[in-house]
Amino acid sequence: MSQVFSQYIKIIGKGQKGSRSLTQEEAYTAMKMLLAGEVTGDQRGAFLMLLRTREETPEEVIGFVQACRELLPDALASINPMLDIGCYAGKRRQLPWYLLSVACLAQQGISVFMHGAHEPGSGRLYASHVLPALGLPAAQSIAQGESQLAKYNVSYLDLGVVLPPLNTLIKLREVFALRSCANTLARLLNPSLAPYNVQGVYHMHLDHKHQRVNEAFNHFDALCFRGDGGDPEVNSERPTELFFTRKGHTEVVTLPEMAQAWAVKDKAMDVNHMLAFWRGEEEHKYGAQAVKATLVSYLMLVKGLDLAEALSLAQEFWDNRHRQVLPFHPIGA
Repeated sequence: MSQVFSQYIKIIGKGQKGSRSLTQEEAYTAMKMLLAGEVTGDQRGAFLMLLRTREETPEEVIGFVQACRELLPDALASINPMLDIGCYAGKRRQLPWYLLSVACLAQQGISVFMHGAHEPGSGRLYASHVLPALGLPAAQSIAQGESQLAKYNVSYLDLGVVLPPLNTLIKLREVFALRSCANTLARLLNPSLAPYNVQGVYHMHLDHKHQRVNEAFNHFDALCFRGDGGDPEVNSERPTELFFTRKGHTEVVTLPEMAQAWAVKDKAMDVNHMLAFWRGEEEHKYGAQAVKATLVSYLMLVKGLDLAEALSLAQEFWDNRHRQVLPFHPIGA
C-alpha cells in the first residue's frame, strides 16, 4: 500500500467538513502515481469513486491532464494532423453521423486524427465499431496510424494504443457500474498535439468545466459542446452553445436550430444507411441536419469562420464530396 497516495484519498474523502479539493499540483502527483500503477486496487477505486461522487474541479482536471500528457508516447507527435477529435461517448439513439462530417474534411485536405475507447456492457455504438464499415479500420499501432493519416487524411487509434493506463481506468466501468474522471481526461487529451481539438460532452455545465481547462493550455485551439449522447456531434434539433477557446480565451457562439422536426430513435442503427446517405441514395432526417451542423462547427474552429461563412463552406464541402466511393479512401482516388 502507498502511504503517499493515501494522503490524497484522505484530502478528498474526509467528510463534508474535513475534506477539500486537490490543488493542481496534488492532482498532478496523484494521477501520475495512479497511471504508473503505484497504488493498490483498493486505493485506485476509492480515489476514483470519491471524485465521482462530488465531481472534479477544473484545477484538479488540469493537473490530471498534465500527468496524462507526460505519459504519451513521443511517437504520437509524428502523426501531425490538423484536427484531433476524441470519440468516447458512443451512440444510443442515432448512428455516429459526425463521421461523415469528418469524411468531408478529409476529402478537402483537412487531416483528422480520432481516438476513442469502448466500455464493456454499455450497449453503445462506438466509432471503432462503425469505422471499419465505412472503410477505415482502427490502426493497430502509432506507425500504422501515421501511415493511415498519410493515405486517407484521417486516422483512428484506440486509447489502448494511445495511453494504455488511462484506457484501463475507463474499462473499470465494468467493475464500478459508473464512469470515472478518465472519460473526461481522454476527451481533453489531444494526444496528437494537433493545433485544433474537438471535445463532445453530455452533462450540463461540463462544457463550462472544459472551457476552464482548455484556457489553461494555450498551445492549441479547442471546441467543446454538448453533443448528441456526449459524442462530438452537433444535434441541431435544439440550439447548441459552441465554446471556442483560442490562446487562453473563450468565445461562446450559439448554433441555431437547423432541423425541421425531431427525429425518432433509430432502432436499427444500420451503418448501411450512412453509406446510402453519403451516396445520395437515401434521405435521413436526423443524419442530414447532424452532418451539416457538425461540419459547420468543425469549420468554425479550424478555419476561424463566422457562422454564415461556415454554413456556406459546409454546403460546398458536402455538395462536392465523392459520392460513389466509401467516405474514407486514398487521397486523390
